Amino acid sequence: MILRLLKFVHVAFGLIGLVAGTWVLFGMLAGVFLEKWTVVFLKCALAVSVTGLLFPFHHFLPTHWAAMFGIYASGIAVLAWRRYYLAGIWALVFVLCITFVLCLNVLVAITHVFGMLTLTYPKLLFPLIESVVTLIFAGFGIFTVKRYRNRSATSLAGRR
Repeated sequence: MILRLLKFVHVAFGLIGLVAGTWVLFGMLAGVFLEKWTVVFLKCALAVSVTGLLFPFHHFLPTHWAAMFGIYASGIAVLAWRRYYLAGIWALVFVLCITFVLCLNVLVAITHVFGMLTLTYPKLLFPLIESVVTLIFAGFGIFTVKRYRNRSATSLAGRR
């Protein structure tokens, strides 16, 4: 009963986080900082990472590493935003952390989907999909950093 509730909470926060994170990323790509959606995304990403670590396991899996890195990157994003007000290099750190956390969440979701599939699929399909997703998010990260490299903190945080 408790594990089913934990799984429901984990999946619910995961889906909300993926939608909010995608919205935030596309907002940043368009040059708009969506403060409320960013809060929703960071809270959901943190909840997904923490609940993912609460499931019983026998050995440390790559998804656990992703959860740990997601917690640290979310913390750094919050620090850059709330403590350093996205000043100077902190705007770039924030953008990269948001992109990294969303990428990790998408990769973990793909891992869970492939884990639930009972159909047979080619052995190289899973690593291929993960590689393509990682490259797409790397492109998003590079493009977003280039957009914000010359902007001040007020131009990133000031537009909503």
